[in-house]
Amino acid sequence: MEGKGNTRLFGMLGFAMRAGKVIIGFDLVCRAIAKEGGGRVALVLVSKEASEPTKKRIKSKCNFYKTELSELPLSTEELGRLLGKTYTPAVIGIADVGFAREIKLALGEE
Repeated sequence: MEGKGNTRLFGMLGFAMRAGKVIIGFDLVCRAIAKEGGGRVALVLVSKEASEPTKKRIKSKCNFYKTELSELPLSTEELGRLLGKTYTPAVIGIADVGFAREIKLALGEE
């Protein structure tokens, strides 16, 4: 992945991670969405390599709790490496409105 938009995306994900505003993993993100009606998670990001059942379940959960959902142009391996993890998460949540807005801008969605 190269390009100016990707650099911005990588930077914003890194900043959010260092600020402690990233929730990693399907189960943790689902719990955070359901807690307090989804107010804790501003944006859910799913890897392009996530399985179809995972994408379907997270989309359903986001629709029910009215939480924004975007697909990342990253593999699970790239996402894990970017977040400094040794495992490969398919789903992450961003728990800050400002970071969520900037990530959506970097993805070209706003």
